[in-house]
Amino acid sequence: MNDPPARRSRPRILDAVHWPRERPVRTIIAFLGIALGAKIVHRVHFERGDHIPATGPAIIVANHISETETLALARLVTGHHRFPHFLTKAEVFSWPVVGWIMRSARQIPVIRGTARAGESLTAAAKTLQRGQVVCLYPEGTRTRQPDLRPGPAKTGAARLALAHPDAPVIPVGLWGPRPGSKQLWRRHAVRLVVGEPVDLSAWAGRYQDPAAVRAATEVIMARILRLTETARGAAFEPLDPGPVDG
Repeated sequence: MNDPPARRSRPRILDAVHWPRERPVRTIIAFLGIALGAKIVHRVHFERGDHIPATGPAIIVANHISETETLALARLVTGHHRFPHFLTKAEVFSWPVVGWIMRSARQIPVIRGTARAGESLTAAAKTLQRGQVVCLYPEGTRTRQPDLRPGPAKTGAARLALAHPDAPVIPVGLWGPRPGSKQLWRRHAVRLVVGEPVDLSAWAGRYQDPAAVRAATEVIMARILRLTETARGAAFEPLDPGPVDG
């Protein structure tokens, strides 16, 4: 007599995409939240390609313009049949409803300005070790540049990448959203452009070497800048170097 078929332990939709196996129902709820939020807040435009790997760990890095573009970036990732895990300021996790979704989807809180800030990179490393996708903004905060070009970056993204050379670093340039609370009620179109993985092999494993980390950070930001210009449809004007001492 044949044994009865084993019961499925996770919804079929998660077998069709490469999403986390933990908390499958909550993962679907989080996906629906991303899809609905992105639809309400932005008109998201991107082209699917093969730069974001179908399986395995990956680090996605992007420029940071507004409070709401994370929904657009998340929509880009889910549009490639992967599930994003963002490094997000810890305050968001205390918001009603949104905080529950963030915790359920195993997003990664960043406790900024404290000795515990480094815990977020440890959590991101564990996410990569599970073969999942980590998304972060190397700038660490929204750009302060008047023309909204990518601003100076912190080194966290490079340190994470150099410590995990098996995880490709996928740069994304985005354009369209505008900063400021008054813009929250305007449904901006957002264009996202995905680039080829950033080649950081020259510094692989040197995540504790400040010079290597800074060099890798500059390479990452140069790629993001070029992709942002592509998404914008125009190059940024050269920065004014300021007065020169005579």
